[in-house]
Amino acid sequence: MAASIKFESLSGNIEFKQILKSKKVISNLFTIYYRKIEKELNNNKKVILSCVSAKKLGNAVKRNKIRRRLKMAARKAIIELNSSFNNKYKYAIFAKAKVYDENFQTLVEELKNKFKEGRYS
Repeated sequence: MAASIKFESLSGNIEFKQILKSKKVISNLFTIYYRKIEKELNNNKKVILSCVSAKKLGNAVKRNKIRRRLKMAARKAIIELNSSFNNKYKYAIFAKAKVYDENFQTLVEELKNKFKEGRYS
């Protein structure tokens, strides 16, 4: 199952501005912004997701580590959710400072809960 899901990033400033105006789910570790994909995707197993860490979270090394941890936790959460994950949306996950010190499995569980919570109708 893991090999069949393809992950893509958001591309361009316009896409980020659009997604920031849309719906969001807030956690104490991160904020997930999501927006319905306008055109239908050919591939049913494609997920459009970007992870963002602000400059105020630390130096470049710390920000990159936060982004990597968040991206891998999101991948693991999406794979564990399997068919209950809605890939008809594009996602931007904005990290908060607590992600850096948080246990990885806790991060995965929090992402799974928030992906389920936003059942996007």
